[in-house]
Order: sequence, then C-alpha cells, then structure tokens
Amino acid sequence: MTTSTGHRQSIDLARFLAAFGIVVAHAYVSPNDIVGHLSLSLFLILSAFLAASSAQRAGGSYDAWLRARRIAVPWLAWSAFYRALEMAFSDRPDRFLPVTDPWSLLYGSAIHLWFLPFIALAGFLVQPVVRHINSPARLAVASAALAVAGFALLELRVARILPAPLEQWDFALPLYVLGLLVAVACRLRHLWIPTVAAAVLSLSALWLSEGANWSWSALAALAVFGLFWRLPLRARWLPELGQAAFVIYLIHPFFMLVCYKFLGPGVNLFLAACLTFLMSLAAAMVWQRLPVLLRAARTC
Repeated sequence: MTTSTGHRQSIDLARFLAAFGIVVAHAYVSPNDIVGHLSLSLFLILSAFLAASSAQRAGGSYDAWLRARRIAVPWLAWSAFYRALEMAFSDRPDRFLPVTDPWSLLYGSAIHLWFLPFIALAGFLVQPVVRHINSPARLAVASAALAVAGFALLELRVARILPAPLEQWDFALPLYVLGLLVAVACRLRHLWIPTVAAAVLSLSALWLSEGANWSWSALAALAVFGLFWRLPLRARWLPELGQAAFVIYLIHPFFMLVCYKFLGPGVNLFLAACLTFLMSLAAAMVWQRLPVLLRAARTC
C-alpha cells in the first residue's frame, strides 16, 4: 500500500523555522545547545525527504551528477564572497594566504558552507535508496543498518577527533539517511520503522554523550517533521518561505557581522539573532526575484 509524498506547504514553513533556529544557535555559539542541533537535524531530514520525494515522483530517477554541478556554482560563489570578506575585514596575519587549512578545501572559505559539498555528495544516495528499498522488509534492514552505522559515527563525534568539516558531516550523514528512509516509509505507510531507528540514534547519543542536550535531536526532529507533515497549511507565500530558508542559511553570517559591527559585541544575543534573521530574510526575498539566483536557491 502506498501514499503520496507530494509537496506539502507545511514543510516549507518547517524549513523556514529551522533556518531561524540555526541563526539563533550561531548567535549563542554553544556546542551543547538543543535549538541548533534540533534545527539542523530538521533541516537535514527535510532536505533528504524532499530529494527522495522528487525521485519517487520521477519513478526512481534522480540525477545526482546534475544536482552536484548545480550546487558547485553557489558553493564557489559563496566561498569567494566570504573569502573576500575575510581579506577585507579580518586582522589575521594569514588572511591573504590561499590555503591555511587543507581541510578547508572540503568546505570553502566559511565553515557553515560545509553543507553545500555535503548535500552534493549525499545526493548520490537518493536514487539507490528510492529504487532498492521498496518493501517493508528492506526498509527494516536499512533502518537497522542506519542505527548501527549511526552509533559508530556518534562515537567519533563524541570523541571529537575529526577535523572540520568531517565533524559536521559525521553529524549530518545519519540524519540525511534518516530523511531518505522517512520518504520511503511514507510511501510504504510504515513510518514507525525509521522512527525506531531515530529513537535508537537518540538513545545512543544520550548514552555516549552522557546526557548532552543535543542527544535527542534525531528523534525530536522527526517528531517535529511529523507534526508539520500533518498540518493542512496552504498559502501562496509558504513556498517562498521554504525557498528563502536556504538563502538565509548561506547569507546569515554576513548579516551577523553587520549586526555586531553596528550594535557592538555586547548586544543582546537573541536580539542579534532576530535582526540577523530579518536582514537575511529581506536579502532572500530580493534574491528570489532574480531568476538566475532563484535557480541556485532551489538546488537544496
């Protein structure tokens, strides 16, 4: 038995709110915050879910190479932008050197850009998952494999032995795969199977991290996804908010610098986050009215 995984505008709102949570987390800069981990987890699950849903509507076809090439353009452009920004305003003595950290070649000139190469590489998982996980039994096997692999990745994360962006990719990969499996589970009407995997991931994180706040992010993000999935929301402006979320993620570090420049380092952090988000949203609204840039915004 199958069910439609067509586009729902409530998911656009979820992406938009997740982007706000990420901005708030970057303002507070706490490694153990729940808001940032939950928001990023939701963002990853939704990105994977939307990619898998698109592949399902196309009969299992998904051109990961084409998507990777499309993502490469904004990745290079944003890397150049943040590199120029650093050379213009940073006081680091090595700011004019082309490469100071070899690992930076995997994410570019700003650490938050790790998301772009990750999402490009993770896209190669979409078609195999959609085509080959086509029964509840296979879904159960894949979910069990995710729980086991996720435990191993969580051990690496807790040990803090991976450099950036591998540390970020380590956190993101299980959640992205979870999003793919959720899309398959919605089609098969067996959502409980990946939900069990999410619970195992969260319990593993709780144990390995000795009770860190972020440990419940996988299960909590899936619960939030389920809530928004069921909301019967329809409005012309919701898809625009969903598309704005990705641009907000990319541009918000710039506006955070603007905010601190004019309000000073002692500004209230939540106020800084809200102002940064509003400026980023305004920029995203302008961005989406430029056809060439709108295409880049839709790559993720």
